[in-house]
Amino acid sequence: MKKIPFYLVTGFLGSGKTTLIKQFIGRYADSKKIAIIQNEYADVNIDSRELKQTGKSFELLEMNNGSVFCVCLLGSFVHSMVDFMHQHQPDLVILEASGLSDPITISQIISTSALGNLIWLAHSYTIVDALNFQKTIERVGRNTHQIRVADTVVLNKCDLAIESLSEIRKKLLIINPFAKVVETSYCKIELSEELSFHLPVSLMGTDQKENAGRPDVNSAVIKSTKVVSTESLDYFIRKYSLITYRIKGYVETMNGPVAVQTSFEHIEIKQVPDNPFHTEMVIIGPEIDQKVLQQEFENLCNQN
Repeated sequence: MKKIPFYLVTGFLGSGKTTLIKQFIGRYADSKKIAIIQNEYADVNIDSRELKQTGKSFELLEMNNGSVFCVCLLGSFVHSMVDFMHQHQPDLVILEASGLSDPITISQIISTSALGNLIWLAHSYTIVDALNFQKTIERVGRNTHQIRVADTVVLNKCDLAIESLSEIRKKLLIINPFAKVVETSYCKIELSEELSFHLPVSLMGTDQKENAGRPDVNSAVIKSTKVVSTESLDYFIRKYSLITYRIKGYVETMNGPVAVQTSFEHIEIKQVPDNPFHTEMVIIGPEIDQKVLQQEFENLCNQN
């Protein structure tokens, strides 16, 4: 069984997550087997009823009574998801996280041995409510964390906050300097354009690509509480950017925290104001080994 692309959709309460996922369903459900995991703090999930009203076919797993990113639910979530994936064998899986969730621990999910053999992190979307951005960013720290993990920030409800958009965009790019920020209303984004860049070849539409099957992609997560020199980090990133598809995360260097992003040989490293999570990088590519990468990074840190 080839690894399945995994899409994460986060965003604070009422930002428009379900609206975006309905567009996924409308665009792809007729041609692809979609699995959706909905997570809610309450014991009843109202949003699942809204998805079912689309009339489209998809597989649904509901995880309620808390955040799947919390250590108290992580074990049961991984077990449920493994069973769910084996049972339905979807073409792609989307996790709609609770609006109150802190997705910084997404790396723990994709790096577990059970799920690491089944999925790879294809893309992370965070929906931001432009009208209430300032309130949530000041009062809810996990909203900042949701923005940090995003590949694409969907700045939603822009029609209600036109005068604030420029300032909001600046703040978003301070929190996550590599995020693509898409301004919209009702979460209307061009999914054909957005997803064609991120989906594996088997999900991009032609018969030829369909027959090619999903690529064999691995995910590794490098974590460390140690600091590394900028020279050692540069060596590590340049070496592995040549043989991986993507590296993304935050690294604590001797000169302060930096955000790292690569796409094949294209490398970006930017200083960031703060990094309370220490070093955490997600590395995606063929035939990569979590233990080898972790050990090499630790060795570089020890050379300081």
